[in-house]
Amino acid sequence: MPPPRRGNLRQTHRVTPTAVEPRVLLIDLENSVGAVRPRRRVLQVRVEALLAAAGPVHHAVAGYGGADLADDPTASMLAESHVSALRVTPSANAAEEALLAHARRVHASLGCRTFVVASGDHRFADLADLGRLEVVAWDGQAVAVRLEDAAHRIHRIPRPGGTPAETVDPGPLDTDVAAETAPMPAVDRSARTMATALLTGIGIGIGQRLVDLLLPRRR
Repeated sequence: MPPPRRGNLRQTHRVTPTAVEPRVLLIDLENSVGAVRPRRRVLQVRVEALLAAAGPVHHAVAGYGGADLADDPTASMLAESHVSALRVTPSANAAEEALLAHARRVHASLGCRTFVVASGDHRFADLADLGRLEVVAWDGQAVAVRLEDAAHRIHRIPRPGGTPAETVDPGPLDTDVAAETAPMPAVDRSARTMATALLTGIGIGIGQRLVDLLLPRRR
């Protein structure tokens, strides 16, 4: 039997909806990473852990305060992990308010109704009014009761990277503070010890001379 002609064949394509509702990860950097100027290694491993726990997202943004735009390594470190930096002037609750404003914008423009929040701050409970609210928190991290009650799901994950002393980037050393806290050189300590002994000996000698002059000697 000869094969059918192409003109007799009708190609049928079935359209399957594949669009997934966009999810956005909001990282409250100081609350979730624990430092305003975190060390590179600590920032990288913790942000990667948050991204993995959040799962597929449309985009991720991290809010934090920073006063010096010229000295801000955090933004470039976030970019390496494909996280947008939302940098604000340091003030009370500024980063949280900026993240909330961003969430409202993407809700209005993208129709985003699922928000994954890396923070324990109670202010993010307001996002439950916009749709689904998920929280990513470290094991043992304090999460506000109001946020727990509003969240549809809370992901608890191990906190990676560094002891508390290793978390913060020490930055440039203040020379004045260094001079005050630096140990005294050995030569200075020796000189000070000698001077103290000399002054003590002189004081004893002067005191003995006064005793000889003021008190009559016994014959």
